[in-house]
Amino acid sequence: MKKAIIYVYSGTGNTKLVAEMYKEFLSEYETTIFMVRMNRLDNPPREDSDTEITLHKGNKKHAYFNVPDPNEYDLIGFAYPVHGFNTPSAMYNFIKLLPPVAKGKKTFIFKTSGEGLTLNNYSSQKFIPLLKRKGYDVVCERHHVMPYNMIFRHSPEMVKDEYKYARAYVKLTCSQLEQADFREKVRYFPLRYWFVPIVRILWIYASVQGPTMYADKKKCIKCGKCAKLCPLENIKIVDGFPKFGTNCVLCVACSFNCPTKAISIGLLNGWRVNGSYKIVQTANDESINSGYFGEGLKGLHRFLYYKYYRRLDKLFNENNIEF
Repeated sequence: MKKAIIYVYSGTGNTKLVAEMYKEFLSEYETTIFMVRMNRLDNPPREDSDTEITLHKGNKKHAYFNVPDPNEYDLIGFAYPVHGFNTPSAMYNFIKLLPPVAKGKKTFIFKTSGEGLTLNNYSSQKFIPLLKRKGYDVVCERHHVMPYNMIFRHSPEMVKDEYKYARAYVKLTCSQLEQADFREKVRYFPLRYWFVPIVRILWIYASVQGPTMYADKKKCIKCGKCAKLCPLENIKIVDGFPKFGTNCVLCVACSFNCPTKAISIGLLNGWRVNGSYKIVQTANDESINSGYFGEGLKGLHRFLYYKYYRRLDKLFNENNIEF
């Protein structure tokens, strides 16, 4: 059986959930999901680092343990959440460490974001050229809308439709990836979206803001959940309370999952969203209505989602995809 690997960077879990859909629908492949998570060199590998080999070490403080060698797989996927219309710096830096592969190695990318704006289509401007230089042949890129972990909380009706659309889109993509001659050229128009690289200043801003984050000691219950969830080992527990370093990329896994809403995320605290959406449970709840992203969308939500979902409706209709 052919083998596939999906390298996944995920903060609050949305991208990981979509990766599990890809694993489910890539029926012709034995698929491995590898979570891109740093470890301090003085720590043992995490329990979820269960793959076979170690390829790389990072700087003196951090390492990526047990990274699967992409050369051992027939199909390679890369997955990340969009950060400010860009690839997260953590994912880009991880790819720089991966070894080259035989030229033409079949590769795909998917990313998640909380809105359907076309600006998200350009998040891999810097990412794809790096992959190509290493021999990865990117045959397609997909964008899946999932619930926001910042800015505003999505309603149960939104969550249900986002999950349903994502599954249908993943199912279609997997059927295409299993076709030997499938290819969709990923095009960029720098003159149209010239400012996307400028927004990449968030890579620097995140590392500067990291130390300004803190936990309210009156609310913090010293559970340590934030440190365990941080994919970049940016949080240390000092005297029972979290202390934030400069290795932050603003994935907000810490504040999103804090059981007492104790964590402040600095200047962006007004956009903080807290608490799991229970996405699969919500999607399967028959008491929650479907069809939120239909023709009735109004105002800001029409601007953020209408074109994206009408494009998917057309795509599903052309390919006889039901959901």
